[in-house]
Amino acid sequence: MNQPFAKLLADFRVSIDGTAPSGLAKTGVPGVSFFWDETHIDRAPLLYDTGLVIIGQGHKVGYLGGQQFVYGSEMCLVIGVPVPFECEAHGSPEEPLLGLRVDIDLPALHGLVARLKAKPASEAQMGVKGAPLEGGLLNAVVRLAQSIQDPMDAEVLGSGAVEEVIYRVLQSEAGNVLYALTQHHSAYASIARALERMHSDYRDGLSVEELAQESSMSVSAFHRAFKNVTGETPIQYLKKIRLIKAKGLLVVEGARVEQAAYEVGYSSASQFSREFKRYFNVPPSEADSLPYGAAV
Repeated sequence: MNQPFAKLLADFRVSIDGTAPSGLAKTGVPGVSFFWDETHIDRAPLLYDTGLVIIGQGHKVGYLGGQQFVYGSEMCLVIGVPVPFECEAHGSPEEPLLGLRVDIDLPALHGLVARLKAKPASEAQMGVKGAPLEGGLLNAVVRLAQSIQDPMDAEVLGSGAVEEVIYRVLQSEAGNVLYALTQHHSAYASIARALERMHSDYRDGLSVEELAQESSMSVSAFHRAFKNVTGETPIQYLKKIRLIKAKGLLVVEGARVEQAAYEVGYSSASQFSREFKRYFNVPPSEADSLPYGAAV
């Protein structure tokens, strides 16, 4: 555990009204959220957006494309593209999971990369990597955590602290995951743009051929690059987006099964129910039994 960082997060948790065992709160710094969890959450599917997940206490385990990512107080998780993560969280009332989620602002990232004189030594392939939380990156993260303790500090110092954190990540072994987003003609950036389309138009009848054409790739090259970046085939990925979105409709909005199926793009409620049960291990009528939390 990085004691100064963990202590700052614990102090911030005390400042938040309420006694909920888990939650997500604004910090006063644009694009930075604080999260906490006093419970153990079993492995469950979530959608992770582009950003950084920085934990000061407790840890999480994520699963993607056959790989396992253990991220806690020793590692910052760097997410370059939206991914359908399967995640378990390890917290307890005695030692809650405490961390920060930092969104990535693409124009700001472009501006920062333009000022760098060197690019990462290797090209990015998979869209998720871990950066050791040490040295300059740890110091920057501590400064960010210090800035959220006071609303005026958050307003005046927060954005600069975020920029330093992202700069340190770009200098780390995981920096290529973010750097590659700014290289418009790379396969990685093309897949990132295809993912944006899939997340906005997941209800529509998107085809791999259409996405490949928009990415200026052959179908086979697009399929290969897509799996390298996300760990999933395009069809698997789109199905997971729809099912996770449907879970939110069922649990949060109280939608009926048929309504949720059609809202996320299924033409058959029975097919939706079969695929929902296969993915979540419970039928959609029992979606309330599934863990549901913020994708951080």
